[in-house]
Amino acid sequence: MQTQPEAPCGRALQPAARRTAFGLSIEVEPGIDVPGIANTSTLVSGLTTHVRLDPAELERRWSAAAHNAERVRELGDGESVLLTVDLAAPAGYLLRAPGFARILIALDGTEVLCDPEQGSLEWGTLLPAQALPLAATLKGLEVLHASGVLLDGRALLFTGPAGAGKSSLAAAMLRRGAALLSDDTVALEIREGALIAHPGAGVLHLRADEHDRLSTDERAALGSPSTFLDKQRYNPTVTASPTPFGELFLLERTSHAPPIERIETVDPFELLAGTFNLSVRTPERLVRHLDMAVALSETRRIYRLRIQPDMDATQLADTVHRFLMER
Repeated sequence: MQTQPEAPCGRALQPAARRTAFGLSIEVEPGIDVPGIANTSTLVSGLTTHVRLDPAELERRWSAAAHNAERVRELGDGESVLLTVDLAAPAGYLLRAPGFARILIALDGTEVLCDPEQGSLEWGTLLPAQALPLAATLKGLEVLHASGVLLDGRALLFTGPAGAGKSSLAAAMLRRGAALLSDDTVALEIREGALIAHPGAGVLHLRADEHDRLSTDERAALGSPSTFLDKQRYNPTVTASPTPFGELFLLERTSHAPPIERIETVDPFELLAGTFNLSVRTPERLVRHLDMAVALSETRRIYRLRIQPDMDATQLADTVHRFLMER
């Protein structure tokens, strides 16, 4: 049995914080801030994911495997590289974000080693934004690129291309009494034949134009904002429990009517395109991904949500709310 080492001067090290997010049981080493994920005394089933600050161990593992490395993902803005993900067995997936950190995620998702860049105060945002959703995928869950809220005991998910307004719509639903499930990434699981949506991080990012539309009272309902990159970041309380799947809305900006329409025959590739994680490409993951697309399709609760010209997030939330009440 492994014992906890002692800190300098004989003091016992502070115990790891226990947290739950994206369907993961997480233990976070002291000194690591994971924005939007609160401590919890209740862990979900399955092996725990340990999050540690250990640049030396990260370097040791990656150096031993780097000759096998394959670039599996790259995000950029013009000529600037914002994020890369490289895979090298047996080390795992190395996530690099210049100006923030390097993070190594073990192949089974049970360990996350962190190496923040010196002076980076916001490097911890990479954990809920990228590293933990990747760990959830490696541990058998499917993560959608979607915002989610809890309303009347069920999860409403909003997915669509970048800039479609997923986060703004989620914020508007919160102002109508919903609770935040997750912003940008929602982990799904098929449990005993039923679809379950897992809470993520209680962090909500709004574009400047959408933030500027809000009244003082509307902003207050979301909490105190701070600026992160080019967006306003809020930290509303996130729902704590896994939630039964309710509806999935596919957002698109168009003038076509009606504003909401059930999709009778769902194109599985459209659902597959909504995945958040493109880095894990194993045959097992592909089968699981297809199974999730089938399970979503069989609910017959997938809708086209058309955002009309000049429609803001508040009006769109009103449309969704009326639709749900009138069904």
